[in-house]
Amino acid sequence: MDKIKRNILLISILFVVLIFSAINTLNLINERNYKKPVVYLVLKTINPNIEFWESVKKGAELASVEFEVDVIVEGAIDETNVEVQDEILEEIIKKKPKAIVLAVTDYKKIQPVAEKILEEGITLVTIDSDVKTDYKHSFVATNNTLAAKKTGKEMARILGEKGQVAVMTHFYASTTAKEREQGFRQELESYKDIKVIDKTWYCNSDVNLAYQKTLSILKEHPEVNGIFGSNEVAILGIAKAISDKGLSNKIKLIGFDSNPEVVQLIEEDVIDAVMVQRPFNMGYIGIKKAVEETKDRRKQKEFIDTGCVLITKESVYEPENQKLIFPFSK
Repeated sequence: MDKIKRNILLISILFVVLIFSAINTLNLINERNYKKPVVYLVLKTINPNIEFWESVKKGAELASVEFEVDVIVEGAIDETNVEVQDEILEEIIKKKPKAIVLAVTDYKKIQPVAEKILEEGITLVTIDSDVKTDYKHSFVATNNTLAAKKTGKEMARILGEKGQVAVMTHFYASTTAKEREQGFRQELESYKDIKVIDKTWYCNSDVNLAYQKTLSILKEHPEVNGIFGSNEVAILGIAKAISDKGLSNKIKLIGFDSNPEVVQLIEEDVIDAVMVQRPFNMGYIGIKKAVEETKDRRKQKEFIDTGCVLITKESVYEPENQKLIFPFSK
């Protein structure tokens, strides 16, 4: 009888061990099958005070849920720190992720590491600003040249097609800055009574520097009655200088990007118009393209225009524009 009991006990223990072993095996299989692929999102800056990049992150976060990937956000604090972005990308390559979605700081200097990414078999999708390379990859952004031409046309309209205009961009090596300046200048060439000063002022995406550079413009060119700022940071610095000097009624200010402070300055007639992009869409589509191309195992050359809208005091309260300006408001 004791022998039977011992056998039953041994069988019971063996049964329990087998059950736990099976559960552990299933868990390992489950973990292996459902571990999410990693996509790195490398931004020009992770400064939380810049609305544009926060919106890009929000779009990427939504895509990460929808396409079941883990999105890891990296970036420098200083938007113009090319060396830091290069170092970040070199470290990411070592981790061999499925894909990298990259907002390029410097069109030329990031080329070697961008090509290394592709040579390592990692999918690369650029957003906002592209990189100089013949390697095939997708680029998700605003058509900056076309958008800037529209801002040039608006500047000509509000100036009555005559005057002198200065240009300030956020960083000399960024494709967004170059294309916006080029498009703006090209449009104004067709107006014979508008002179665009040859010199370009750079603020390195620093509000205080944009402020100081604007004071220099006003001192060196007192006849200026229009200024173009190429991004959110530039236009805020310019606006503050114009306002502090009491020149809001004299100088027309147009540029790119928006945040609550920019909207307030539009309401106060300090800023006349801004070209509002769709950074949320850039983040979302950037991750979406990275996932699709990783699955397809193919590299393709494709430009995806995320679009933009010119916002003025007259149009700022239109429902569709409110959604674009305040995408996360309830």
